[in-house]
Amino acid sequence: MQIQPLLDNLGNRKHLPITIFTFLCFLALTYGLDEVPPYHADENFYVTSSSNMIETNDYITPTYHGKKRFAKPILFYWLVAASYKTFGTNLYSARLVSSIFGTLCIPIVYIIARRLFDHKTATISALLLPGCYLHFQISRWAITDMALNFFILSTFYFFIRGIQDQSNKATSYCFAYICMGIGFMIKGPVAIIIPILVIGCYLLITQNWEELSKIRFGYGVIILTAIILPWFVTMLIIHGDDFTNHILGAELRDRIIHKTPFSLYYLGVVVRYHLPWSFFFIAALAIKFRLALISSLSSPLKKNYLPLSRKLTNSYNSIIHNDNHAFLFSTIWILVPLLFFTLFRIEHSRYMLSVSVPISMISAHFFSQLIESPSGFKSYTFKVLFYLTLIFYLLIAILAITAILLLLPHFKTPIGLMVLFILGLIGPAVLFILYKLKKYFFMIIALSIIQIIFLTAFSSNALAYFNRYPMKLFANQILSDPQSNKHIGLYQLGNNRARIGVLTALPAIYLNNPKELKLFIKSNEIVYIVMRQSEWKENFLNLPLRVQAVDSGWKKSKINKAEIQSFLMSGLAFQLEEYSENYILLKKIGQK
Repeated sequence: MQIQPLLDNLGNRKHLPITIFTFLCFLALTYGLDEVPPYHADENFYVTSSSNMIETNDYITPTYHGKKRFAKPILFYWLVAASYKTFGTNLYSARLVSSIFGTLCIPIVYIIARRLFDHKTATISALLLPGCYLHFQISRWAITDMALNFFILSTFYFFIRGIQDQSNKATSYCFAYICMGIGFMIKGPVAIIIPILVIGCYLLITQNWEELSKIRFGYGVIILTAIILPWFVTMLIIHGDDFTNHILGAELRDRIIHKTPFSLYYLGVVVRYHLPWSFFFIAALAIKFRLALISSLSSPLKKNYLPLSRKLTNSYNSIIHNDNHAFLFSTIWILVPLLFFTLFRIEHSRYMLSVSVPISMISAHFFSQLIESPSGFKSYTFKVLFYLTLIFYLLIAILAITAILLLLPHFKTPIGLMVLFILGLIGPAVLFILYKLKKYFFMIIALSIIQIIFLTAFSSNALAYFNRYPMKLFANQILSDPQSNKHIGLYQLGNNRARIGVLTALPAIYLNNPKELKLFIKSNEIVYIVMRQSEWKENFLNLPLRVQAVDSGWKKSKINKAEIQSFLMSGLAFQLEEYSENYILLKKIGQK
């Protein structure tokens, strides 16, 4: 791998801007961290199970709603429990774990890009990564993926360091295996599969047989076994066939054998969840492969008459040339997860989280090359991408002001939505001025800051404003009750059960019919019920419950083009009752 070596003797001042930027990103990632929505349904498992660990003092077997939960290894539960112990048992503490790892990924991408490319590309990579929507949002959820991503990145860093350095190779590779093992204990085999496939494909394509023999697989097996085996053996001893059947069934068979059809789902994820960087990423790929094809042809005659197979072979040989190894490694890093999860037909956008780093690095290298070229930013290709980006932010401003005008008479406009509108207007103007002044590096910095502020405003309270789910108000009411052993029931409210569970870290039961509702009230002393106000008035006024709080939310309904036009013409006032409904929080009478 012909890669720029990392200069270890650089002074601390050179790293100070990245350190400050990383700290500011941490503030952005943790701003309004306890807002719901957005939320992920899987958060409920970790929020509640980790709370149960502290209450029961059982740190070996996670439990959820009184049932053993074998779905993931133990380490992430421990991390959330440690955060609870330090900062208190609440949603902010649970999500803080992912925010910390999401922040730590920024210096990791910086040092990886310095190893692979150069200092300028590394700096721009660090600027771009937190502006990826996928990276930003998953950094704000109490799920395993961001912690896993950090250790996958660390694995790649130590592998790259091992392949570069002539001394201490064994130490670097041992640390890579340690990171794989820790990642496995967070989410399972994918922490090993993805790095092994990426590294293996890279060494095979570059035919680096010598380095393949130095990776020390034997030591790797010993390290991985030492990290992974103790907890799994303990669980097998405690739970026996129940644990074994779950691992072989739900975790292996059910993930491989299912009826989900093949699709190009992940291609869409790569593009839409990395906007606006995906504009520049696609251009970088197109230019790189076009240059590789051109450089492989030594004359116009060959260019015209070589067969397609020969042209592709020459292009391939150019791509794997030593000067392109950094780009090659980054491309393999993207393709392996993309193909792996596509083949297994498992469609979750968060599975593409690990490709955010190579997308950021390739896009950053594209910017870096434009900076080095006197005419790069004046090219037709960049102008098209640049103006598409400006249009992207102007569309955000239009959508934000439309939402404000529609909803303002009925709901208080949050600061985040106003920020989106102002940013959508001022941001493109600032970028355009910097572009015309030829302050290209400052333009990239401004673009990064604008994107991060946009994501912060969108995720912290603008999205919660649009969704209008009342569970946060109810959760605060329940948590203000000092009594312990509280029981929460939701009557025919679908996945709101997960939301209230995420917000309270308490078990919440879904109640399907009046019989289950009445039995739930009788069987518990401290009871809270959430239901639609209309249901309460029509069917349950005779139950021993009193109203604690009332809030509104949107109904689940499809809106067609004619209805959208009606909103724009006459406002939301006439349709507000049709598309919204009231929810109530009830408490069993006789409780304090």
